[in-house]
Amino acid sequence: MKGSHGPGIGLVLVFLLLYVVYTFAPALLYNMAEKKASALSPADSAPVPSPSPEAESAPPVPAESLLPNFLEGASLPGREEEESFTLYDVAVQQVLTVPAEDFLAAAVACEMDLSSPPEALKAQAVAAYTYYTRQKGSRQVKGADFACDSENWLVYVPQSAMQERWGEDYEANLSLLRDIVGEVRGQMLTWQGKPALTTYFAISSGSTEAAANVWDPSAAESCPYLRPVASPGDQLSDGYYSTNSFTAEQFREAALSYFTEAALDFSGPAENWLSDFEYTASGTVKTALLGGVKVSGGDLRSAFSLRSACFSLSAGEDGFTFAVRGWGHGVGMSQAGAVFLAKQGADYKEILAHYYPGTVLTSPA
Repeated sequence: MKGSHGPGIGLVLVFLLLYVVYTFAPALLYNMAEKKASALSPADSAPVPSPSPEAESAPPVPAESLLPNFLEGASLPGREEEESFTLYDVAVQQVLTVPAEDFLAAAVACEMDLSSPPEALKAQAVAAYTYYTRQKGSRQVKGADFACDSENWLVYVPQSAMQERWGEDYEANLSLLRDIVGEVRGQMLTWQGKPALTTYFAISSGSTEAAANVWDPSAAESCPYLRPVASPGDQLSDGYYSTNSFTAEQFREAALSYFTEAALDFSGPAENWLSDFEYTASGTVKTALLGGVKVSGGDLRSAFSLRSACFSLSAGEDGFTFAVRGWGHGVGMSQAGAVFLAKQGADYKEILAHYYPGTVLTSPA
């Protein structure tokens, strides 16, 4: 400004400065104190609770999140306190409190390629917001509602990690994420008036799976919207088909290492070690006999590090080969399917209605 405007301008600036200091400084100091007081440094690490959206595929305010959002999130007269999520980060062994919009942007970045169609990203944002809102108040992991692993980009990462990975694309990617989150802010899927269990995963076998077949039979009643739906576009996705091969000895060691309490019998011919498969309507292995013991397809997936429990097996004296279709537990929304539907012209509401049939999409009042 020019000096000819006189001292009045200077007085105005002084009063504005004093107003800002007295209005916002107490809140800033309070949040910084809360951050320090709630930092945890346990010797052990908490596991990600199961089921997570990808059930294998979960915050005191970090300084980097506090300052950029401070003026936007301040509790001004007549404005509700900013929504946040409380996480336990196994990478740094600390409880984090993250503003909802920052968390949701990071959650989408952890889950999907940002080159995906915007409508698919919006569907992912709503599914993640619903899933983690459902866990609020549980305090099930080290006093937090759920866990994340920021080092491995699981559930949440801070903006510093985004900047390190994305480099010169950081600003553009962050702007995209903020736009996506802003367009669906506060929207969630409900069932009987409560947040639905909106699980999701990478790629289906061509059809999603019923939660009752994967986790708990009672889910057929408690979560009837988690039922099989067609997802044919998944078969066009990279990563849809994979194989895992083992020698007979490797197969035996993997089975014994995982099923430590089962009396597995591998005395017979190797081709009979895994047999009597029972399949679901979606093609997932529900149960099978391993060494004479009945085990679940989900446990077989874990024991042999398979991408999904939708597989076939070729076995003989020379070894075993699993041919696997899909990637993930198969329950809820297929991310590859969401991308396919978006490319066919579906919007995020139609995508969510397809993968969570019967749920209601609600918006903030």
